[in-house]
Formats: sequence, C-alpha cells, structure tokens
Amino acid sequence: MSSGNTQFSPPLRGGIIGFGGVALGAHLPAWRRDPRFRIDAVVEPVPERIRMAERLLPEAVIHPDMESLIAAQCVDFVDICTPPCFHEDMMLKACEAGLHVFCEKPLPPSPDGLSRLLEAGRVSGRVLFMVNNWKFAPLWDKVIELVKAKKIGDIKTLSLSVLRTSGSGGGISDWRRCSRIAGGGILLDHGWHNLYLIMAVMDDRPLSLSAQMEFSGGEDSPTEETADLFLQFPAAEARLHLTRRAACRRNDGVIIGERGVLRINDDHLLLETSAGVPPVRYDFPEPLSGGSHHPAWMKTVVENFYREVRTSHSSGGNFAEAWWCAHLTDLAYLSHRRDGRLVSAGAPPEPGRASCSGGNPQLDVVENAEGG
Repeated sequence: MSSGNTQFSPPLRGGIIGFGGVALGAHLPAWRRDPRFRIDAVVEPVPERIRMAERLLPEAVIHPDMESLIAAQCVDFVDICTPPCFHEDMMLKACEAGLHVFCEKPLPPSPDGLSRLLEAGRVSGRVLFMVNNWKFAPLWDKVIELVKAKKIGDIKTLSLSVLRTSGSGGGISDWRRCSRIAGGGILLDHGWHNLYLIMAVMDDRPLSLSAQMEFSGGEDSPTEETADLFLQFPAAEARLHLTRRAACRRNDGVIIGERGVLRINDDHLLLETSAGVPPVRYDFPEPLSGGSHHPAWMKTVVENFYREVRTSHSSGGNFAEAWWCAHLTDLAYLSHRRDGRLVSAGAPPEPGRASCSGGNPQLDVVENAEGG
C-alpha cells in the first residue's frame, strides 16, 4: 500500500480490453492482488472468452466493443490486452474519453503513430503506460543492482541473446507471425523487452544503431524471424541477437566491465571480478525463457502505474522509455532497409512528463533519420 493519503483513495476502476492469454495469464492476477484496483468491465466479442470473463469476473460488465465501454462511463482506466495492431486506436479512444491507459507492449514503431499518441496524452492529461515487466524479473533486478553498485566497474560491452523455437507464436491463431496484426516479428516482440533492458543496464540512451534481419512468411505479410542489432552508447556498445529459429528456448548474455564480467545464463548469474577467485553465483527459481506471461513480474509494474495516476506531477518516465523502444525499433527497420547501415538515434527526450509534454521534439529525430 502506498504511503500518504493515497492509501485511503477508492480503488481505481479498470476495464480489460481483450480477454485473451496475456490478460488471463499476467494482467488479471496482478489487478486481483492489488486492493488499489478493481476490474469492473471487460471488452470481448468472442463467445468463448466472454464465458471465461463471466466465470472469473462475475461482478464485471461485459461489453462487445470499446465504444460501449466508454458510453457506460464506468471505469477510470483501460488495460489494453489486444494484439499490437489495435493498440494505437484503443489508446487514442481512451485518451479522448478521459481514461488512463495501461497497455501491453508495443507502441507503433512509426513517427506518425508516436506523434498522435504524444499529442493525445498532452491534450487529455491522462497517463499512457506501457507494460515493462521484464525489468522486474528477479534476475534482471539483480543485474541492474550489481551494475549500479559498480561490481564490474564501468560497462564496456553488453551482449544479449534471445533464442526461441519455430513454434513460438500467438496462441491458436499464431497471430504473432502475421505482420498486419503483430506489427512486426521478433524484434517488435522480444526485442522490445531487451531494448528497455539494455537502456536500463547502461543507464543511458544509444547514439546510433545498425540492424540486419531475416524474414519469412507470405509476401503480403512477412515478419522478421531473426534480428541482429548493434547499439553504440557514449562510452560502451551493445549487441542483441534475436531468433525464432533456435533449437531451444534460452536467454543468455554477458556484460563486460573494466573490472569484471557478469554472465547471464537464463536461470542464474555468474559474477567474475578477479583472476583466480571463483565467480559468485546467483540462482533464480524461474528461468527468463520459462513461460510467456510471468505474472509475478507484474507486481511492480502495476504499482508504478498507480503512482503515475495518483501523482499529479509524475515524471512520465515509463512512456519516455516506451517511446525510445518504439523509436529504436523504427530505426532498426530503417537500418535493415539500408543494408545494415549505422543510423543516428538522435538526442534524448526532453525531461518531464513525456505523455503530456508540450510539443514533440523527438519526432524530428525519426523524420530526419528517414530522410537522410
């Protein structure tokens, strides 16, 4: 429970948009565990999922579409759990209706889409908040703690590898393999998480990046199955390898500092700081590659959302982070189209509440990069 008079505030009323796997596996458990929230509505047109919502949330009103939910004026925020192709439209409608937004990743990786969302947040004064649960995985929480404590000194290089099998997809419909629905392939899916993790570990924003990808799927809807990114930071560099063509699921990495090495091995860390001294091992009960929803990692995410909504002068740091993930993803696709050429990432966003900031200086960065 938060401190101060916010602990006596009535629960924030939410409506879940899309009652599929991520809503059931990750979001709903998080809302139920936190007494500062309650779910009063669900938007879901599919009969089977409607029956599931009625069983799990008998007190909630089921709506066939978002327009019906908005007309009912029964919630303070929406939790968007739809496939990515619907995110922008849902977020814009919520802002127009004066609702706060809690949304699954990703944002649209396009300058025009980001501009529309930034303006909608500015005009409405509502919070736009993207799920960044991987940052709160116990293993990554420990990585960031060790790096901030300078256990390996200043970082020189960071390399991450995300391996997924060819069967990784979007449930029964396998929607993640259709670019019209998913918006992209593994870069927009797993790459999104790893981009904000890289920036959190570096505690900085990249100056430039390059990317090369391999695509598959039909000619009308190809998605990248493999992506390799190189990111140049002011005093370090990072590499990210993502693939859906691996023989197994794993998340690995290595962070090399001036005084040591930190190895990420899916379910444990190895901290190497001195020659001849055994490494320190940190074990974790759940491997990073285990499962898809990770409900335990959502606790801090919803706490941070509550803080953004209840704090009148919140920083908007979450949306600024999400903006960078979308911006870098857009630039990665641009670099690939230019045969892996290094492209500038531009200047960092201005400080302040990104979702409600006056103007959009970041947009010029993307437009200039595309035009260069």
